Amino acid sequence: MKVVITAATDKETAQIKDTINPIYTGGNNQRKVSFHESGVGLLASCFSISRLIFEQKPDLIIQAGIAGTFDSKQLLSKVVIIKEEQLADTGVEENGRFKDLFDLNLNEPDNYPFKNRKLVNTYLQRLNFLKLEEVTGITINEITTRPERIELLKAKYNAQIESMEGAALHYCCLQTATPFIQIRAISNYIGERDKSKWKFKDSFDNLSSIVLRYVDHLYNSK
Repeated sequence: MKVVITAATDKETAQIKDTINPIYTGGNNQRKVSFHESGVGLLASCFSISRLIFEQKPDLIIQAGIAGTFDSKQLLSKVVIIKEEQLADTGVEENGRFKDLFDLNLNEPDNYPFKNRKLVNTYLQRLNFLKLEEVTGITINEITTRPERIELLKAKYNAQIESMEGAALHYCCLQTATPFIQIRAISNYIGERDKSKWKFKDSFDNLSSIVLRYVDHLYNSK
């Protein structure tokens, strides 16, 4: 099985690279794990992940990263899996409302790979074998900081997680029938700009631990 662990930046996978069992990254094609840096944001990640799929033809793509949460009840540094993504800044904001592609009738809600406006990971039933909490995500190109914008997004999408690359993974993999899973550690509450309150270290530690457990289970489960 050929597995690729992708992240927007090397920083998000550095700890995984340093501690992964070399049996998974060596020359044995039956246990081949490689790493991929997609770049930050929808454009870079969509192109990079598409190229990865067509050139390497992986059996599974694991997107690993950190993310902010809209849900104040979520514990910082907790690791979750994203079950579905929505595009949350492709459209127009007017009169205090945000209209996306579907509101503007520029795309049909069930036009593949969308399902009721969402990019749903249809592989989770067999791939979430660690039984991590499955949450909803939105993808944006501009990190949300304004209180008004935060409330607008919460009301419209009812999402728990915000990232800058998640929808690119879902879109590219669904379009090419490539199994995938998005694993993220919650580093901060959205709108909190005091980074001393963000849980970077704990998030990277927990993310690394979960991804390593995931790979072990993937190759060693009976």
